[in-house]
Amino acid sequence: MDFKEQILEDIREYQKEFPNIQNIHKNEWAFNFWILDKLFNEDEDLIETKIIDYHDMGVDCYEIFEESEDIYLIQNKFYSDTTSLSKDYIENDFLLRPLNALRQGTYRKSQELQNAYNKYKEHPNFMLHLHLYVTNNLKVQGVEDFIKQFNANNPKCIAKIFYLDDIKEQYYGELFQVKKHYKTFIHTKNNGTVLNVLPKDYKLNIPLTAKYVFAPVVSVFKMYQGAKENNYPIFDMNIREFLGQTGVNKKIYNTLMNKNERHNFFYYNNGITIICDKIGTTETKNTDIPNADALIEINNPQIVNGCQTVNSIYEALKNIDPLKLNEEFADTFVMLKILEIDKDDESEKDLYNNIVRYTNSQNSIDDKTFTANNDIFKRIQSDFEARGFLLLIKQSDKNSFKEKYKVITQLKSKNTDRLSRFGLSSMKKVDDCFIPLDKMLQVFISFMNGGQDSFVKKNKILKSDSSLFEIATDFCKSVTTDTLLDLFLLYKKAEVEKKASGDKRTPIPYYLIDAFAKYECKERKKELISVELSDSAKISKLIKLYTMVCSMYAKQYGTDYNNMIKKEVDYKLLEDARNVCSTVL
Repeated sequence: MDFKEQILEDIREYQKEFPNIQNIHKNEWAFNFWILDKLFNEDEDLIETKIIDYHDMGVDCYEIFEESEDIYLIQNKFYSDTTSLSKDYIENDFLLRPLNALRQGTYRKSQELQNAYNKYKEHPNFMLHLHLYVTNNLKVQGVEDFIKQFNANNPKCIAKIFYLDDIKEQYYGELFQVKKHYKTFIHTKNNGTVLNVLPKDYKLNIPLTAKYVFAPVVSVFKMYQGAKENNYPIFDMNIREFLGQTGVNKKIYNTLMNKNERHNFFYYNNGITIICDKIGTTETKNTDIPNADALIEINNPQIVNGCQTVNSIYEALKNIDPLKLNEEFADTFVMLKILEIDKDDESEKDLYNNIVRYTNSQNSIDDKTFTANNDIFKRIQSDFEARGFLLLIKQSDKNSFKEKYKVITQLKSKNTDRLSRFGLSSMKKVDDCFIPLDKMLQVFISFMNGGQDSFVKKNKILKSDSSLFEIATDFCKSVTTDTLLDLFLLYKKAEVEKKASGDKRTPIPYYLIDAFAKYECKERKKELISVELSDSAKISKLIKLYTMVCSMYAKQYGTDYNNMIKKEVDYKLLEDARNVCSTVL
């Protein structure tokens, strides 16, 4: 299937689900919605406010991440298979027009965007990302060199074009080739810059052959570049599946781009761990890389730690003129730990998984997160499926479940009674049974932290090192599967009622969950959830009550809906509205 069909399928779902959003019926506008939802994990209620335009040759939509001081200027081209970008558009409209306007303080389409740029532009960690997403694979000849030069000349900017295959890779967070083989070479200075760990030769009672290699970053760049050219999935499955596409670490990137600092890179960086099927011997010979007079062949490498380092090396070095690459990075090195493992051996397979876990214990996929992703969410996924609901942990789960449940009868037999209790219609197709992981965790955050966090901090909920992720996963571990499902279905019922309401705004689902937690569950006592959702009469009364409460609250708050949901909840105002509405029921 052409991946554009997947995008169109998702867009049709938006058009059916959000018919009252202005412009959603236009596919080229809805593509902006798709990008912010699927690739940037933005909350659906906030997406419309992030879309500026879709045909002005400037910024189509944007994202601002205050915590990391990153701003994304996003341009999207919903093109046919035969429509190509022009070189002039890329060199001027994509790279220069919005950037120059922000730099001059004259950007008028979004004051929020201009204010954020003004706030962060002098900060050392600030990074401006220029992303262009195109729904075909018609690459423009010569433009990559121009973008490389632009990135090299603008150290606080990273520009990148994502063609259809790149979008597909981001969407799924994984590569699709299953049994790919890839042989590559790691370079080093000489035999003395390799530490060999050879259990049999040294009569060591340890299981694995290993090498610790002092390697030029150019060698790592070429290894990753070769993997991309061969469509070889070089990042370990656990990293890809659960963290998605690993991004660029700004500190690593900036160090590599700094000519006066890059020679210190070896001392700053923790190194890279690679697991492979076979490690060759160290062979001394002339290579095409300076300060590298030896090389080691490795077969089928998998990077299990240091993904940000590898991505950042690639993003930095690809901006350098290939003829100058060796010269500029002649004295820039990184430490590689290369392990030889037979993944078909059950004992070594367990060791492989433990190495992935422990080598990431201080980084983005820590021990707790690894366990959570592999055990907690998979357990919930299995338990939900047994009750007729399908939890989507990763994007590829959609296709897996659609293949598994081509007939929905089996799921309906399990979920009908529960749906009836919540006043929800019987599910007609497998998509109706889907529960996205991020949406489910947002509901749990609403219960524990409040509705405002769910709206404005969605992009942090799946970040393994965030407090919200910890709160949400702790919640999952502290209640029963039935309680998790019941709370989510209360949200789902509120969402259905909101879409059917006259104003398309009330009840506000996250506010309903927030108020339910605070009042019915006596200041967020989890043990009261199932009690309060035990019968259809209670649920119906809750929906009626908070439909009125949310409507009164919104009217009294004194600002429009989109601004209101970004601000902290005024619990005094919410409680006053609840007290008034309670007397009516």
